[in-house]
Amino acid sequence: MTSTLRNIALRITVAVLCGLILVNAYLVSKNLKLIHKTATQRVEASNVQADISNVRLDLQQMETGQRGYLLTGDPSYLEPYSEANARLAAHFADLHSTLPAKAQQDRSLEGRLESLAELKIEEMNETIRLRQLGYRHRAFQIVSSNHGKELMDEARTTLDALASAQTGNILRYDAQMRENIGKAIKELVVASCILLGVTVVTLFGFDRYRKRLEGRCARHAEKLQATSLQLEQFTSTIFNDVRAPVGKVRSYANALLDVYGGFLPRQGREKAERIENEAGQVSRLLDDLFENSPSGSSVKVVDAQPLQRLSA
Repeated sequence: MTSTLRNIALRITVAVLCGLILVNAYLVSKNLKLIHKTATQRVEASNVQADISNVRLDLQQMETGQRGYLLTGDPSYLEPYSEANARLAAHFADLHSTLPAKAQQDRSLEGRLESLAELKIEEMNETIRLRQLGYRHRAFQIVSSNHGKELMDEARTTLDALASAQTGNILRYDAQMRENIGKAIKELVVASCILLGVTVVTLFGFDRYRKRLEGRCARHAEKLQATSLQLEQFTSTIFNDVRAPVGKVRSYANALLDVYGGFLPRQGREKAERIENEAGQVSRLLDDLFENSPSGSSVKVVDAQPLQRLSA
């Protein structure tokens, strides 16, 4: 009964150990997914911030090129203006695709920024067109109206709001990542300690079980050795007790035939010869049987050759 209960307890411990391994793997996988998700969001926020910086730089470069051309009339100032204008559309597309879908406020700011940028580009294109046609004064009148400055200031304010929102998102994601990493480490340490404890208990149980099996095998080996010794002694006894009388019967039959064979009737002589032959067969059978048995090496085989018949 005790052995059965121990076996049941050992099986339950192994099952608990396997369950803890699965739970530990699940916790590690869950925490890694949370950390990966937070890291992805953090990278997306950084990309948005980079796109905001690119849009700001493009607008500033366009404004610089516009002012340089209006002041000097040198077409070389329009080259960086055109390049920045071409990049601005791509940067707005990147900004629109990288903004989080759930951040409705950021979407609104991005839409407002695009509208402001379009108005500012229209204002700059108009001044550049008038300057190219030779209407320098009319171009400067548009600049002096401060409408373009107001558009640019509002665009900068919108860019600052977007950048500030993304900075807050980055800080929040960093804090969330640190929290997730700390939580993952705590859960991993606790699960590992529990797993280690159950593993030690399981190994201890297997060691005890191994020792019990070794003790049981040793006891069975001793019993088997004792039984083998008893069987050997019994075999030796049977061999000696049976073979000796058979040898005597064979010798008596042989002596009968040698001494009185000529006086025996035919049937009596045949019976004596049959006894002598069958006794020899039994003797040879015992020799073959006990020589091939495990105890044959410890049994002394007594040679029972038939007596030499005397000449009549």
